[in-house]
Amino acid sequence: MRIRELMSSPVVGVTAEATLEEAAALMLDRGYTTLPVLTAAGELVGLVTEGDLAAARYAPALRGRTEPDGGVMLGVDAITVGSVMRAPALAAPADADVAEVATGLVDSHQRCLPVVDHGKVVGIVSWRDLLTHLLNARAAR
Repeated sequence: MRIRELMSSPVVGVTAEATLEEAAALMLDRGYTTLPVLTAAGELVGLVTEGDLAAARYAPALRGRTEPDGGVMLGVDAITVGSVMRAPALAAPADADVAEVATGLVDSHQRCLPVVDHGKVVGIVSWRDLLTHLLNARAAR
């Protein structure tokens, strides 16, 4: 089975210029733990996780910051997603085999994997997608 058959689409992501607050609000609103960071053209530039956002706010020394809130709460320049995202981000081609993608998720310790086709992010696959497929396949037997 190919990953395009399991991926969620369309993809909800943020740009590197988005603030941490914008990314956090989107995650909370949609129930996501990770967001792809995309260019305006839909190309993948990184990933940002709940942990990245929390570390930037509550453990700024981990990100090379000296002030506890990085200026976010003081009304000065807000921290952007681009300054805390994980880059480069591992991605899978839309025609990748499901087992290959599962291996990639294990090896990368990521919760989800963007799916790309012709350089653009066309979907995303998560552990939940893979587990749902596993259970559905067993039920169909």
